[in-house]
Amino acid sequence: MAKQLADGRWWEEEFDLSALTYAQFLAFFFDRPIVADKEKYELFRSGIDYFVASNPTVIVAHVQAMCRGFLELTQVYSHEQLDQGLWAVFGSGISCEQYLFDSTLDLGLRTGCIESMYVPFKDVVAQSNIDKRGSFYWMWWDMILHTFWHIYYSTDDNYQRLSADGKQMCDAMYQTLLKILVLDYPACQWSALHGLGHLSHPQVRETVQAFLDVHRSELNDDDLEWVQACRDGKIA
Repeated sequence: MAKQLADGRWWEEEFDLSALTYAQFLAFFFDRPIVADKEKYELFRSGIDYFVASNPTVIVAHVQAMCRGFLELTQVYSHEQLDQGLWAVFGSGISCEQYLFDSTLDLGLRTGCIESMYVPFKDVVAQSNIDKRGSFYWMWWDMILHTFWHIYYSTDDNYQRLSADGKQMCDAMYQTLLKILVLDYPACQWSALHGLGHLSHPQVRETVQAFLDVHRSELNDDDLEWVQACRDGKIA
């Protein structure tokens, strides 16, 4: 929200996410009433023009802690609150994942945060009755990879054009998605396939083809076409 000062100048409201403790971070995103989809953007951004992080390392650490302790969060917040909050963590113009791709931050922390994203799928999604396309988890890696390719300025999502840092982050995402893919639950597998479809990693084609070889008889025509598009990197 822009406000006018006494001298006629204007300033805009900024919200420093890194000023939040971990407990405050969780409360900001998840301790919210459930609202209709069209109201979610305003729910998190009301009165705030820009989200910033004066210490982005804190945000990466918070996201990593969130993922590592995701099962505990299910005992505090409802599925609906977690789903709604994740859309804000990784979207709503907030996009905490952007700090994972800040090459000035410690690489080990950033890859560790990516690796921790396996935990919500193992501990929560794989133990649930969530539909394979029925929650934020389906879009988790789509959101992250959209930001990844935007930050690394690749117009054609080409692994070979990435910087050394970009390739290391891409490799970490590939390894994490591979672990999620082998979880024996469709919502995990479909989320991983969705991510692999946007990853443009050199091992994606072989990996998705191996999945197809095992599961082809279980897929209807539409699902088969979609998985093939993930294999070929041709999903929207």
